[in-house]
Amino acid sequence: MSLDEIAIGQQALVLSLQHLPRANRKKLMSLGILPDSTLTIVRRAPLGDPIQISAAGINLALSAKQAKAIEVQAL
Repeated sequence: MSLDEIAIGQQALVLSLQHLPRANRKKLMSLGILPDSTLTIVRRAPLGDPIQISAAGINLALSAKQAKAIEVQAL
């Protein structure tokens, strides 16, 4: 399942970032979004893009395209 499929307020375990472009993957990893880390969907913009997540003590907005490339497991 991808991150864009997770409901608001739900937590997810990151399984893989391999489908992201290398530069995006490195940026997210430097922010603490790593495989086996936990994310929470905070909110979505009215049209669904971007998506705000909370992880590793930070809040971050991801585009729907980026969220679709992050493989997660719902918790």
